[in-house]
Amino acid sequence: MLEAKQIVELLNQLFTTDPVAAADLVNYRVVCNDAFLESDIPFVCSQSRDGVITMGVVGFMNAMAKQGTGRAAAVYDDDGRLTGFTVVGAE
Repeated sequence: MLEAKQIVELLNQLFTTDPVAAADLVNYRVVCNDAFLESDIPFVCSQSRDGVITMGVVGFMNAMAKQGTGRAAAVYDDDGRLTGFTVVGAE
């Protein structure tokens, strides 16, 4: 397991190296089934109003975050452009 800050450091390295690729990667979503929500693996998924469950690479990587260290989160500017990553929810 990694600390959330280590995940954020890796994602920020990706962003620094190639911001366009980083944005494309984190903005891509995969449709998941209900088993993802019911799993004891702490994937971070989202569910739309119409019930579609999706997960992106940040949600997948958050399953590797050591408990209590928070979660990685993408940061966007007011125009919706990715500006980097940060840790949220750390104890």
